[in-house]
Amino acid sequence: MIKTLFTIGLYDKDTETQIIKAGDAKKIIANTLLNQYNIFAFTMMDAEGVYKMGSTGNIIFEPSIRVEIASDADIPAAQICETLKELLNQETIMTEREEVNISFI
Repeated sequence: MIKTLFTIGLYDKDTETQIIKAGDAKKIIANTLLNQYNIFAFTMMDAEGVYKMGSTGNIIFEPSIRVEIASDADIPAAQICETLKELLNQETIMTEREEVNISFI
């Protein structure tokens, strides 16, 4: 199986503040994956990204959502990222892809 993991920050790329609440962002993500990309199952988890602003040196703690998808075939990860970046006004979405041995017992 192939595991794809997206990490999506929730700070708006233009205002650098959270405009879309986590619950609303999860609804947008779920609707996009289920209805637009026909991905029938996935897991969403709350996370917190941490980074240092290059311009100010400030350390930022950004609320984030991690989405884990296990599938038999590759999913259109780049297309999904572009769609979610637009819907959630994000500059980037971290994406990981890994071939794994997953069992549903």
